[in-house]
Amino acid sequence: MSIVNKAIGDRRFKIALAMTLALLTVLLVPAHSAYADIAGDINNWLAELLRDAANWMFSKQVDVLKGIGYDGILGADFSSMLTTSGSVSMYDIAHGVWRVAILPIGCGVLSLVFTVKLIQISQRVDGNASMPGVKEVVFLLVFFAVFLFLIQHSFELMQSIYEVIGIAIDRVMALFGTGGALDLAAVSIVTTDDDIPALLAMLIVSLISWVVVLAAYIVALVVCWARALQLYIMAAFSPIPLAFMALDDTRQIGVGYLKNFTAVCIAGLIIVILLIAFPVILGGITGANPGTGTPVDTVANGLTYALQYLAMCILLILSLVKSGAWARDIVSGF
Repeated sequence: MSIVNKAIGDRRFKIALAMTLALLTVLLVPAHSAYADIAGDINNWLAELLRDAANWMFSKQVDVLKGIGYDGILGADFSSMLTTSGSVSMYDIAHGVWRVAILPIGCGVLSLVFTVKLIQISQRVDGNASMPGVKEVVFLLVFFAVFLFLIQHSFELMQSIYEVIGIAIDRVMALFGTGGALDLAAVSIVTTDDDIPALLAMLIVSLISWVVVLAAYIVALVVCWARALQLYIMAAFSPIPLAFMALDDTRQIGVGYLKNFTAVCIAGLIIVILLIAFPVILGGITGANPGTGTPVDTVANGLTYALQYLAMCILLILSLVKSGAWARDIVSGF
């Protein structure tokens, strides 16, 4: 007993006994399997982050392109296409130039045309045919009065042509709005897969497409602003070509002017159609799957989709630039 009492009283024995009891207590606790898929968790988190970033950038790019021009320029009245912070607008400048400077010139050109036609009539009249000569002079006076009225109201006439096309633009916008929504998850496998290389490629292309979309945004604004300026300038100078319409030899000058002005107005309708159709066309883009059964399929699918998106953005820029030429081609067929 003395040996046992001595062992129990030993400090080292007490420490060993305590450690043994602690170990047994730990062993009696119900065991749980450790979570060892740390790499997979990181992969899923990173893939979700990249996917959300790419989808967000693509969707915001479409939102930027949707709100380019209708509310600010394309759908505005003729008097407010270009806004101003002061009391004088571009409309006031154009109308003032038309009234003060160009309208007198147009009336002078019409007077010259009237004189030329009167000389032509006098050359055809002889002493034995006075009545036909008087009849032609009366017709000439009526002709002069009609064209004088057109020239004096030429600015309002151009504004009326713009408003007719504006009605068509308003009806198109009421029918289709700003275009369809772009559902990236439905058109691209890359937005649902967790393949990091494919998502990185998608993110890189989305960043590049941001630059292209910004370029498209700038081009669209420049085209819309240039169209507004061109309409104001053409309306201001309208009396001169309309005066030339009164003479047979120069009638094509006035006809060509009216066609060009109408084409510039129709270009606004073409721009609206392009901006409406762009998200709809993007919604139909799908990636190309090589069908190799390897991870390369996912990467190729994502890259082909993203590159098609980039190509569509470039196509939008070219279409906006060519909208005026397309409008002239349409009018030239009339």
